[in-house]
Amino acid sequence: MAQQDEQITLSPKLIFQKLIQTKDIVIKNWWLIILITGIGAAIGYYVDSKKNKRTQYVAKIVFSISGSGGGQDMGGLGSLLGMAGGGSGDASLFRGENLFYIMKTRPVLEKALLSKVKLNNGTEDYFLNVYLDSTFIRQDEWAEIAEGWLKVRMTKDSRAQMAKTERDVFDNALLKIRDRELFIAQPDVRTAFYQLLIEMDNEFVSKTFAELILKTVEEVYQDNQTKKSKEMKKVLEDRVAQISGQLNNTESRLAQTTAINTDAVIPTAKVNETRLTRSSTFLTSLYLEASRNLENVKMSIIKESPLFTVHEPPLLPLETKLFTRENTKFGIALGLLVAIVVALAKDTYQAALKDMKKQ
Repeated sequence: MAQQDEQITLSPKLIFQKLIQTKDIVIKNWWLIILITGIGAAIGYYVDSKKNKRTQYVAKIVFSISGSGGGQDMGGLGSLLGMAGGGSGDASLFRGENLFYIMKTRPVLEKALLSKVKLNNGTEDYFLNVYLDSTFIRQDEWAEIAEGWLKVRMTKDSRAQMAKTERDVFDNALLKIRDRELFIAQPDVRTAFYQLLIEMDNEFVSKTFAELILKTVEEVYQDNQTKKSKEMKKVLEDRVAQISGQLNNTESRLAQTTAINTDAVIPTAKVNETRLTRSSTFLTSLYLEASRNLENVKMSIIKESPLFTVHEPPLLPLETKLFTRENTKFGIALGLLVAIVVALAKDTYQAALKDMKKQ
């Protein structure tokens, strides 16, 4: 027991002794530490310079998402149509980390890349063609590995209609944008603000895509939130059209019957007119109710359509940066660690040789 207590009391002393020995070894091998750390920094700097060797234009948008408010009015309409009440979608799919994931999904990016944008000369073209023509992806990444991709242009409205080479170009550009040029974050989780960053080789392209991707996600969001309400709207439109046709037919027959029975003196001649009048009144009430419900659904769709409110739009000229230095910092840290390990191993090896010579 006494021996264990002695070891416990001596352990802090041993720790400090080891730290002092390590410090002495590092100082003794300072040239080795600087050399290996410098090599790590140089490798990291080289990787950074190859990763982004062009000036990047940073388009930043700070935005928030307004909630939907039209779901309360849909319960009665749903009951009227024999459908489940409530027309709002699952808003939680577009909050926090879910929004980050959805903004980078392939359907959203495909829709954005194949959207038409207006150029400075007044013409329109697919955004992906503008991206390929205005950035250096062809020169920097495809010139040596895929010479057949250099002159490919998008001419189809969807990926499914493209030829194989076009799909390869499309997928390669999409992956680069998703993994290296599109960034979405929530700077402060206590707020409802999101920050979208686009970093591309061309100022116009970077700003255009930032606005385009936000517009595309908003459209997807609104389609999701109003999907059931739009289905109910279609049902009501068909119902209003059907009742309107029946009402017009009944009113025409009633007008004809009334004209024929103007000079009639037999009471039974008025029976058909009475029936048509009753049917016309009933159909009129149904038509008015269906039309009112249809207008309510239209108003509900407007209420349910969430909006992306931009609080800080991208303004020209955009912020620029040459390239990031994450790999340089990592190379310095890794080089320093390796240098210390090598210095300790070197000192341990020399100490072992001395002990062997003494024996």
